[in-house]
Amino acid sequence: MATNFFQQQDSARRKTSQLVVYFVLAIVILIALVYGLLVALSMYGSHEPVSWWQPELLLIAAPGVGIVVGGASAFKVAQLASGGQAVALMLGGKEVPGTTTDARQKRLLNVVEEMALAAGVPVPPVYVLNEPGINAFAAGYAPGDAVIAVSEGCLNYLSRDELQGVVAHEFSHVLNGDMRLNIRLIGLVFGIMALSIIGRSLMFASRARSPGRRDSQGGVMLLGLGVLVLGLVGAFFGRLIMAAVSRQREYLADASAVQFTRNPDGIGGALKKIGGLAEGSRIGNPQAVEAAHMFFANAFASGGLAGLLATHPPLVERIRRLDPQFDGQFPEVRPVGVDREELEGARRGRTPPLAGVPTIPGLPQVPVPVLGFANEVVSRVGHVDPDVISYAQGLNDGMPDVLRAAAQEPFSARALVYALLMDPRADLRERQLTALKAGADPRDFAETSRLVAAAHALADTHRLPLLDLALPALRQMSPQQHRAFRAQVEVLISADQQLSLFEYTLRCVLHRHLDAQFLRQRQTRSVHSSAQKLVQPVATVLALVAWEGHPEPDHATQAFDTGMRSYMGDQHSHRLPPRVECSLAAFDAALQVLNEAVPPIKLRIVVACAACIVADQQVTLREAELIRAICDTLDCPLPPLTVGKAKGL
Repeated sequence: MATNFFQQQDSARRKTSQLVVYFVLAIVILIALVYGLLVALSMYGSHEPVSWWQPELLLIAAPGVGIVVGGASAFKVAQLASGGQAVALMLGGKEVPGTTTDARQKRLLNVVEEMALAAGVPVPPVYVLNEPGINAFAAGYAPGDAVIAVSEGCLNYLSRDELQGVVAHEFSHVLNGDMRLNIRLIGLVFGIMALSIIGRSLMFASRARSPGRRDSQGGVMLLGLGVLVLGLVGAFFGRLIMAAVSRQREYLADASAVQFTRNPDGIGGALKKIGGLAEGSRIGNPQAVEAAHMFFANAFASGGLAGLLATHPPLVERIRRLDPQFDGQFPEVRPVGVDREELEGARRGRTPPLAGVPTIPGLPQVPVPVLGFANEVVSRVGHVDPDVISYAQGLNDGMPDVLRAAAQEPFSARALVYALLMDPRADLRERQLTALKAGADPRDFAETSRLVAAAHALADTHRLPLLDLALPALRQMSPQQHRAFRAQVEVLISADQQLSLFEYTLRCVLHRHLDAQFLRQRQTRSVHSSAQKLVQPVATVLALVAWEGHPEPDHATQAFDTGMRSYMGDQHSHRLPPRVECSLAAFDAALQVLNEAVPPIKLRIVVACAACIVADQQVTLREAELIRAICDTLDCPLPPLTVGKAKGL
C-alpha cells in the first residue's frame, strides 16, 4: 500500500535520528573510558596520590575522541559519496555488463530489469561478488544511484524464483529508504571503531622506539593497548547499533519480497539453501565487517555472543515466518542450471502490453482506462505486485531487439537517447540530425541514424521503460563523454524552441540519475513539514497537470479544484491560472521545492496530483509520463499504470 511506502520512508527518517542518538551516546561512553584511561596512565609510575577528577584530562579526552570519531566518520561518508557503486567496489564487486553472454548473469540481469520496471525505478547497475556463499545487498543514497550486488553463490545455487525472491528483498530496501540509512551507518560505525586502528598504531610505534627509553616505551605500549581495548569496546557498540537498526528492517524486507512476488517459496527457498550450504551466507572480504548490516543474510558467524550482535534475525526464525511448517531440516544444496529458453525472446503465452491499442509515435495522447480513484493510483507508489511484474516482463520482452541491444551497450545507449528525441515531423527531424552531425562524434551520428526508424516505430508505452533499461550503460560514460552527451541532448531538445512533455520527462530522468554520478550534488534533505507553507508550489504543479490533461478550460478548472481540495480541503482559495502562465520551468522549480518535504507531505502531494489527473476518470499516456516525472522527482517510485484496451477504440 502507498501509505506503507510513505510510512516506511518516514520510519527510515526517524531511524536516522535514532542512529544519531546512539552515536552520541557511544561517543559519550568512549569519552568517559578514554578519560579513565588517561587518569590511569597519569598514575603510572607516580608516587603521589592522584585524583580521579582531573578537568584538564577531560578537556583532552572529549575533543580528542570527538575529532577522531567524527573525522573518521566524515572520511568514510566522503569515501562513499558516489553512492552504491562505491560500496560495491569496496566489497570487491564486478559490474555485470548488459552485453554479457554468461547465461547465469543474463538471468540475473533479466530479473533485476523486470523488478526495476515493475517498481518504477531506474534499472540499477548489477554487481557480482566473488563469494561462494549465498548473499546479496542493495546500496545507494536513493533509487537513482542504487546498485544491486549478489554473490557467485546466488548465481550458482538459486533457481530463478529464488533469485527473484532475493532481488525483491533488496528492492524493498531500495523502496523503503533503508539504503541511505545503511550508508550513514557505515560511516558512523567506522568512526566509532577508529580508536582500535589508532591503538594498533601506537602499539607498533612503541615497539619501534629505542630500547634505552623503556619507561617511555612502556607508557606508549600501555596507551596503545588501552586505546586498542577501547577501540574493541567501540566495535562492540558499533555492532550493537547495527543490530538495533537493521533487524526489524530485515523482517519487513522479507515480508515485502513475498508481497511483491506472492511466492513465499522463492525467498524462503533461498534462505533454506543458505542453511544447507557449507559456506552459508558468509562473506570473506575483510571490508564486509563495515557493511554487515546491508547484506541479505548474516555475513559472519552468528552463534553465542555473535548471535547477540548479529545484524540479522536468526535464519530459522526468518524461514518460519515465511513457512510456518518448516521442520528445521535444511535441504542438500547443488548447483542449478539455467533454462536458456527464458533468455531468448518473449515467454510463451504472455500478451504484449497494450496489444491492439493504437499509438501515435511521439504524441502520446491516446486515452486509456486506468485506475479510477486517486487513492488507488497512489497505492501503487513503492509497491510491486506479480501483475505489475508480469506487465514489466511483457514490456521487457516487447522491446525490439535492435533497441534492446543498443540499450545494453555503452556506446549505442547514447545514440539511443538521441534517437528517442527525434521528432516525428520530417522537417524538424532533419534539422535535429543536421545539428547532431555538426556537434557529435561521427560514430554517434551514424549509430543514431541506424536507430531512428526503430525508435520512431516504438510504442509510446515503451519509450520511458527503454530509457530506464539504458541507464546502466549510460552510467559507464566517462565524465568528458557525459558532458558532451548532456550538451547534445539539450541541442536536440531545443531544436524547435519548445519543450515537450516527453522531452522534459526524459531530461528529468537523465539529470536526476546521471548527474548524481557525474556532478557533485548535495543530498536532498527533508526540511518542509508544513503542508500550508507548500500550498503555492503545489498549486503551480497542479495547474500544469490540469491543463496538460484537460485542454477545455472548464474541465481543467474542475481538475485543478479537485487536486487542491485533495491537498488542502474545501477551504482553499486558489484559482487556476491561464494556460500561458503555466510553464514547465515553473513546474520544475516547484517540484524541486516539494522534493524537500517530509514523507507524509509527499503523500498528500502525490494524492493531489493523482486526483487532478483522474478527475475525468481516464488517463492519457501523456498524463502517465507527467505523473512519472512528478513521482521520480519526489523520490516516490511509481510502477507503470497498467493499461488495457481503450473503450471505443
